[in-house]
Amino acid sequence: MAHPTTTVIGAVFALGSLTLFGCASTPRGATVEEVARARDGSAPGAAVFAAECATCHGQRGEGLAAAPAIMGPGALPEYPRTSTISGDPTITDPQLIQIRAQTRPAGAAWRDPFQNAQDLHRFLTIHLPKARAEQLKDADYWAVITFVLAAQGAILPPGGVGAANAASIPIPQR
Repeated sequence: MAHPTTTVIGAVFALGSLTLFGCASTPRGATVEEVARARDGSAPGAAVFAAECATCHGQRGEGLAAAPAIMGPGALPEYPRTSTISGDPTITDPQLIQIRAQTRPAGAAWRDPFQNAQDLHRFLTIHLPKARAEQLKDADYWAVITFVLAAQGAILPPGGVGAANAASIPIPQR
C-alpha cells in the first residue's frame, strides 16, 4: 500500500502535468469548420486567400513567422498590436493592447482600430507587401475580406463585402 504522502504528491504531479502539457497550447487561427463556412460564403475569397495570403498567414490564418494571425480568436483586435511575433502571448490580451494604445508616444507608428470592414480594407491596401499588392485587383481585396470576416463569424450581406457596404459591417471581436 502506498504511503498517503506519496499518493498526494503523485496526484499533484499528475494534475500539474495535465495542466502544463494538456492545456499549454491553444490552436490559433480559424477552426476547420470556420474555414469551411468562409469558403461557402466566399469561394472567390478562399481562392485568393489560398493563392496570395496563406503562404505568410497560414492556411487557417493562424499567422506564421513572417506575418501575424488574421483569423481566429484575437486575430483582428480593435486595438493595435505593437508586436507581430506570433509566439507572443501578450498580443491578444485586450487590457495590455489598450494600455499600449493609450500610452503610445506621440508620432509612434501604429494602425487605427479595426471597427468595420472598411477599416480592414484601408489597412490591407496600404500595408500589404508591395509585390503582393501589385498582383491583386480591388475585387480580390474585397473577396479576401469577405472570406476572412466569414471565418470570424461576421454577419455578411448577400454578395459579400464591397465598397458600398463595408462601413456598415462591424469586425466581430473574438
